[in-house]
Amino acid sequence: MKMRVLVLAAVLVGVLMAISPARATTMVSMSMEQLTQASSDIVQAHVVSQVSEWNATHTQIVTITTFEVSQTLKGNASSNIQIRQLGGTVGHLTQTIMGDVTFRPQGEYILFLEPAEGSNYRVVGMSQGAYPVYTDGTSREARVILPLNQTQLQSILGGGGNPVGTVPLAGFHKYVTTLASAPIQIPHGLSMPVSIASTESRGAGRMHVYGKTTAQLFPNKNVVIPVGTQVEGDAVLSAGVWTIHWDELNVRGVHAEISATSQESEGSLRGRNVILNVR
Repeated sequence: MKMRVLVLAAVLVGVLMAISPARATTMVSMSMEQLTQASSDIVQAHVVSQVSEWNATHTQIVTITTFEVSQTLKGNASSNIQIRQLGGTVGHLTQTIMGDVTFRPQGEYILFLEPAEGSNYRVVGMSQGAYPVYTDGTSREARVILPLNQTQLQSILGGGGNPVGTVPLAGFHKYVTTLASAPIQIPHGLSMPVSIASTESRGAGRMHVYGKTTAQLFPNKNVVIPVGTQVEGDAVLSAGVWTIHWDELNVRGVHAEISATSQESEGSLRGRNVILNVR
């Protein structure tokens, strides 16, 4: 008798949290602006193949779906990409991750992606970051199916009610590429935890400093700062104290200006953890 499907509800608060802080926070409802900013790559692609298998420790089923990319809206993805997801079917056992997307064989999608293990990707925001594409049977127009939290895009993109919950593909492309190139405004008063990754000497008592954020932040409905976002600034040593003036973020390839100052005692700055308060 075939084993009953195993639904891993506990994964939502357990396994995903254990895999990576970045992945754990993708259950937060995200706006189109946030999805676009959090994505290293945004593509239109269709499913070529799909394989499910056990991980190395035989504790979790992992599914790898291969896509052929037809158009790139952000980033530099190759013509063929692979998306890694928890869950899938091996033999008589199925593990399902609630809230994640299930890709249809030969399905066409707009995908919002971030780097995963190896050269794989994962979908930003779980099911929020995968938009099915289809051809309307009456108009023969290519359209995008919107998730429930994005139906307001119909009025923005002129999708109308034909049919409800969808928008024209061409308009969706234009909207996303506009968001991808838009400047990012980091709100004043934001506190960002940062780990200093490296430094470059700029002469006696001077350093250029590179840091990475250690938490995913959602300052408002229009901005997201993913874990690992690069932060840069210049440090000056005076009276045994480094004063670091932080002035730039790099959010998935889009630069944003900030103004924050932190102070550290003399010595190597690498590996130190600081809190930046954006002015």
